[in-house]
Amino acid sequence: MIKKIMKISLLIFIYILLTQMLFAKSIIIKSIPGTVDDFLKIRDSIAKTPEGGAAVMILALLIYTKDEELGKKCLTIAISLDLLTEGNYYKGYQVNASNMSLIRSQLKKESQIPRSYIKGAVPDNGYTIPEGDIVLDFFITKYSGDMGSGLYKVFVECSGASARPVTLKINDKGLWKAYEWSSLIVGVQAPKKVKSDNL
Repeated sequence: MIKKIMKISLLIFIYILLTQMLFAKSIIIKSIPGTVDDFLKIRDSIAKTPEGGAAVMILALLIYTKDEELGKKCLTIAISLDLLTEGNYYKGYQVNASNMSLIRSQLKKESQIPRSYIKGAVPDNGYTIPEGDIVLDFFITKYSGDMGSGLYKVFVECSGASARPVTLKINDKGLWKAYEWSSLIVGVQAPKKVKSDNL
């Protein structure tokens, strides 16, 4: 009887898992860009899907932790035009003040957040980005919505917390841009200090 209950429970769990997580997709980025032009090349090649648009936003956050000025430009490119204001980050636009303040404060406290979305960068290795390609894993669920509406939600795997939702909006050029992305800058598990033995 117990075995039968366990088997039924397992089948129910698998069914729930399959119905909630409908499709998984990986986005691969060859290297972290060091210029706006390089960032745009990556954006133009991968943001043709919602997962690619979310990856572009994560990449912009990652760049921001390394180079704030370049990061501000990349964030302006990655975020939906609806959420920008007139300014001087990129082509007469910038991230609005409240969102920029939130990004600044969160990433100042926890610069590891964007790295936690990269496959192989985990708390145990201090969220060190592995050598080679940058891989981000995404999935959708029955709650992702309808791509035809121009708004679509994807979930990105995170090594320091549960998967994070990102809502993307398609622009008039057919590129998906971050529209609701606040969960991407929520804190993650603290990195373990990696000791270096140079004795």
